[in-house]
Amino acid sequence: MMKKFAGALAVALVTSMAMPEQIEHRGIWLHPEQFKMPEVCELFVERMAKANINVAYALVWYWGGTAYYRSDLYPMPADIPKGYDPLGYLIEKAHACGIQIHAWFVNGSYGVSHLGNVFSKHPDWRLQPAPGRFAWWYDFGKLEVREFQTQVMLEVLRRYPVDGLHFDYIRYNGPQLCFCDHCVKEFRGLYGHDLRPLARDAFPLAARISGNPLDKPTSARILAKVSGGPAAIAINEFGRGQVLILNWHAQREPLPAVETVLTRFLEKNGIKPGSTVYLHQPRATTDKYGRSLIEENLRWMVNLGYKPKILSDEELTKLPKEGALILANSYIIPGETVERLAQFVEDGGALIVVDGPVFSISNPKLQRLLGFASTAPYYSGFHTLEAAAENALIPIGGKPISWEEMERILSDWARYRMDGVSELVRQVYTNAKKIRQDVAISAAVFYRIASARNVFQDWVRWLKEEFIDYVLPMAYVMTDRELTDALDEYRTIDPNLSRIIPGLSLYMRDEGGKAIPRPPELVLRQVEICRKYGARGVNFFSLAYLSDDIIGSLVNEPFREPAKPYVPVRGR
Repeated sequence: MMKKFAGALAVALVTSMAMPEQIEHRGIWLHPEQFKMPEVCELFVERMAKANINVAYALVWYWGGTAYYRSDLYPMPADIPKGYDPLGYLIEKAHACGIQIHAWFVNGSYGVSHLGNVFSKHPDWRLQPAPGRFAWWYDFGKLEVREFQTQVMLEVLRRYPVDGLHFDYIRYNGPQLCFCDHCVKEFRGLYGHDLRPLARDAFPLAARISGNPLDKPTSARILAKVSGGPAAIAINEFGRGQVLILNWHAQREPLPAVETVLTRFLEKNGIKPGSTVYLHQPRATTDKYGRSLIEENLRWMVNLGYKPKILSDEELTKLPKEGALILANSYIIPGETVERLAQFVEDGGALIVVDGPVFSISNPKLQRLLGFASTAPYYSGFHTLEAAAENALIPIGGKPISWEEMERILSDWARYRMDGVSELVRQVYTNAKKIRQDVAISAAVFYRIASARNVFQDWVRWLKEEFIDYVLPMAYVMTDRELTDALDEYRTIDPNLSRIIPGLSLYMRDEGGKAIPRPPELVLRQVEICRKYGARGVNFFSLAYLSDDIIGSLVNEPFREPAKPYVPVRGR
């Protein structure tokens, strides 16, 4: 008997020596919906454990200063059960299963389009993308905002045994300027530039734009034009309704003056900020050009304070007769859709056309609906937009500047903005390490360096200057080539991929725009690609889309055996 036991023990020892314990980052992001109730929390911790997930990033602070933990600074939402501590319970249950919990904070985006818990007390902390106008975004240029966000994050570290603090939206929403007194004064003092010419809140204005323009107006009235070029903004009466044509990629770099035209048009048609607006892109266009254009329009409407809803081809028949519809970069419009759009406007609806339906304008009904008969050549570059006629929709009084001067100002503005964002990261990192040297400081970041810099997120600098432990680029791509291109870029910064952990998506969108879980084979293929490149693991977005099929595939193949979490904490 002893011989048999000794033999079995020897085999076990040899096996353990041959197969050392695996260390890999198997992470996932999760929202409060997965831990805001005790029974729900238990269910989703069980799902993570079943999938051999070992690191979880739990969203604990967002939505105008709403906390999903016990805070002395801001309240928990009203629907949390009395006496329940969402973060505390999640940590208890996850740690019991060997899963790390990192507290995830949304830093830049405010999350609600009302004053909420923070801006009601500090309205001056809002970003001002145009004089007198505000965005639902924190202004990291202000020392008080950086100190406030630092204290929010450190409160959690002092109060809970979290394994890490995790930044998200640690950036701005595109290349937005800020015309608050503080930023205007500080920027002028540091760089010597006056921001006012870049307000672009009235015509004429200068901007880098591109478009697929309609041309040869018939019944359309031209409100603004590209200097020396085609119509830029036009309006057409059709039946009881109206059509507003923004004759370029207006959603790509929203201009305050153009947003004024849009909001005035919507208000004239009874649609105020906070109301629902509908978006549509025919399937024929989406199939050829993808969903990125309609999603840009969706974000634009959200940022303007509306509640956008995407409609499929079939759902167009459900449009309210006097509603508002954004026809988003719809270059190919089937005849049946043209009929539905025409009926909608004729009955009193408001239609906004963003960029021209250039491949369908030969349709006579569409010509009558839009008031144009043809197209002009595609254009791209720096152009001046000028008012073509007086109209209540058009704000007048701008002052265009040269592209060379604008480039100088924008280049210095980018440095100024990136410094403010980076300073917040540095401040949290330095102070957190004084409290607990072993806490991990990480950030979800834009997955390509150029796109990150466009939103003033200099995560390469954070890694090089060592005031963050690691980053998780959000490589939510569908194709192998997109992923491998990104991984090749990461290797130029971190050759061993020791501090860059790829973020992969578990969801995709169906034809109607609904988010659904990805096919397991796509998830597995992307995990394998990351492993082949030497990545120390992956991080999935998000737990809500961790389907049974995906769990089964993970534990049958790449996550067959449990692993200790790889979390590269510097100085540990």
